[in-house]
Amino acid sequence: METGALVGKFIHEYRKGETICEEGSSGHEMYIIVSGAVRVTTVTPGRENVMSLLGPGEFFGEMALVDGAPRSGTAVAGEDTRLVELDLNRFLYLIQQQPAFALTIMRTLCDRIRRRDALYLDLLEKGQVP
Repeated sequence: METGALVGKFIHEYRKGETICEEGSSGHEMYIIVSGAVRVTTVTPGRENVMSLLGPGEFFGEMALVDGAPRSGTAVAGEDTRLVELDLNRFLYLIQQQPAFALTIMRTLCDRIRRRDALYLDLLEKGQVP
């Protein structure tokens, strides 16, 4: 099988507005954005919160593969979007064979945790968190 066909096997296309994965659902894959844009949101009582806007080269859904917990957000295609979909076996293979991939995942997770912590502290300071 030629490389283009192999890569094409893992690429999935989503139309603008189409839901890719939903908050609270079980996750069995992560996604890398080839083209297009993805909006990741979470719902708190009475409102939808935009967690991130992602573009080509960025990824999401990795937490479900790392810890097996339900999805922490809903991902929706912000425009026509092409994604590489990695299931747990492909993810583990890449982690084992490509340490730089593993480090990229860890750095991104750390960045996301730091941003959430900063947001939480800001809300706490403003008295918006009990």
